[in-house]
Amino acid sequence: MNRTSVISTQEDLNRFTDKLRDEKAIAVDTEFHGERRYWPDLFLIQIADSDGPVAIDPLNIDDLSPLGRIFETESPIKVIHSARNDIDVLMHHLNVEFSSVFDTQLAAAFLGHDRQTALFKLVKAECGIYPKKGHTLSDWSLRPLADDQIEYALDDVRYLLEIYRNQIEKLEARGRLEWYLEEAKSLTDTSTYNNAVHKLFRKVRSTAKVRSSRRHILWALIKWREETAKQLNRPRNFIVRDHILGAITAITPISKSALSRVRGISSGFISKWGDEILKVIQDAEDFPDKDIPEIPRYHSRPGVSARTDILRIFLKQESCRLDISPELLLSKDLISTLAKNPPDNEQELNSLLELTGWRKEALGDDLVSLLKGKLALILNRDGKAGLHFIRVE
Repeated sequence: MNRTSVISTQEDLNRFTDKLRDEKAIAVDTEFHGERRYWPDLFLIQIADSDGPVAIDPLNIDDLSPLGRIFETESPIKVIHSARNDIDVLMHHLNVEFSSVFDTQLAAAFLGHDRQTALFKLVKAECGIYPKKGHTLSDWSLRPLADDQIEYALDDVRYLLEIYRNQIEKLEARGRLEWYLEEAKSLTDTSTYNNAVHKLFRKVRSTAKVRSSRRHILWALIKWREETAKQLNRPRNFIVRDHILGAITAITPISKSALSRVRGISSGFISKWGDEILKVIQDAEDFPDKDIPEIPRYHSRPGVSARTDILRIFLKQESCRLDISPELLLSKDLISTLAKNPPDNEQELNSLLELTGWRKEALGDDLVSLLKGKLALILNRDGKAGLHFIRVE
């Protein structure tokens, strides 16, 4: 390389970020550990500009705010593969909000790749290069980092700008760029990174079959665990596992003796957290209903299994026709929702947020027609092998 591969002083970082302001796009990646923490520890930041890749060592630099200001500006565009985890970590450690992010993994899904396609596959497909492997389980907290570790880390940004340029060209050629930009808006929306508690509440309530009358208790317990995990900087499951929260909610204990009857709960947990848990349950009655996440309830209509199968065939056909990842086009959760409670008309279908915008444009009226019985599935159409949908009167 023509310049140092690692930036480890404040002075060098300041000079580097001054240069980045003149770039149209930069590639970004991180190395972090989060296995035993609530907030992952950040150990390396890799950036590539028009002169190539460098690594920034956050353990040796006190003030990363010059880099944070780059992330917050409209220009340069920040090119990241599978961006959400990196953005989440950097938002926390640098106390910034991101602007102008291009996710090469998301763009690849609009170009026929799997929704979770790995970076090395894109490097092969777009650059014709087979990247080296070998440090996926490296301990990035150790110093000094070995030369081959650094080179491995730099490979994660080395080819991203070339991939970005290729993808922009292909998205424009296929008329997909506006679709991508619409889907990518959530990447810079801070609410995208603050809804984990709501998702956990829905998951635990569903798996534990918590009654509606006790949802306020479960919500209070979920919130308590979240705040406790943050304060201690430990994973949620280090405090208490999901299924135990569900079991506590079901029993709704009013004493430590009753709490001890929860299957799987330890005496150590009761000694440490028992009093807090009982107080959380007692205070849960004060939670306003409007603060508790709503979970839509569907009364499944007959034929759920058949509709699910037909929707899956329809999704496969449409994703092949459009050359878009099926998981991006229609999620498993959305297929389940449509199968259990199919909308009666286009207005009801459009009320589902996941089916507005580019998806509505991509699928047109066919999804409504399918659910209304106006599309039929036939075999060997016009002598051609395979399944085909046709419109019927």
